[in-house]
Amino acid sequence: MSLNNLLDKKLQFILFGGKGGVGKTSMAAAASIVFAESGKKTLLFTTDPAPSLADSFGQELSNKPTAIKGIDNLFAMEINAQEVLQEFKEKYGEDILDILQKGTYLDENEAEEMFKLDIPGLDEVMGLKKITDFMDSQEYDLYVVDTAPTGHTLRLLTLPDLLDNWIKFLANLRWRYRYMVERFSGKETIEKADEFLLEMKKTVKKVKSLLQDGSRTEFVTVTIPEAMGVLETEDLIKTLKESDIPSNHIIVNNIFPKSKCDFCAKRWEMQSKYIKTIKDNFSEFDITEIELQPQEIRGLDALKKLGKSLFHS
Repeated sequence: MSLNNLLDKKLQFILFGGKGGVGKTSMAAAASIVFAESGKKTLLFTTDPAPSLADSFGQELSNKPTAIKGIDNLFAMEINAQEVLQEFKEKYGEDILDILQKGTYLDENEAEEMFKLDIPGLDEVMGLKKITDFMDSQEYDLYVVDTAPTGHTLRLLTLPDLLDNWIKFLANLRWRYRYMVERFSGKETIEKADEFLLEMKKTVKKVKSLLQDGSRTEFVTVTIPEAMGVLETEDLIKTLKESDIPSNHIIVNNIFPKSKCDFCAKRWEMQSKYIKTIKDNFSEFDITEIELQPQEIRGLDALKKLGKSLFHS
């Protein structure tokens, strides 16, 4: 099996995810090179708090699209979710404080203290929103995401619902205030805070719609043939199914080649059991097996070689 059919589909959004250390960054980078060389103008993001895309390509990246040297049609950027969240707070802070003060008995200082509290995962959702904003520009044909390790990704996939509940909470506070104002004034009022809530609601709907659209989106799971890798893959794919996020591919990385070396033979025997488990448990998936490489995968030559293994005919 290979990732070949990803080239045939008219996808716009491909995410690579898995346990930390399984090689998902290398897979995302290598696949992006293949996509770009097939003629698709590709933008590769990373949402990993400890990004390594720059190391993979051997060049500096920033929070803006940077052309990858030596590859036409390929651009990459590292999204700092905390910076995106800070931008969000600077843009909408007054609106949220307005809602908290008018919809509760909190005074100004109490409302500000509550606003400073982190909403779990809001930074990651804002990072995803930044990606969808890029997609709205339609400047690129394909958007590829190197996600954070499984724990972050599992939370990210369930965040649209969590954020939706948070917006409903703020909306209830806001409607309570508006009801009192309109009851005593007899006038319907639409303020900036109402526009903020509407915009946030649209953002959540857009992110959720994108993630669940099988004609535009595909989640590729990367794992290794070891106990923890298999367990985390099971958790990840379970969450993907529960969240209605399309996922049809699994990459099993770092497989020891058959060898007369005693150590290698024992590792291969151990890994073979887990590969069988993956194939048995996920028989409906396209499973691509990648051998352990003798050198670390860094630079264009190594990434191109890996890309050929991922997309072999």
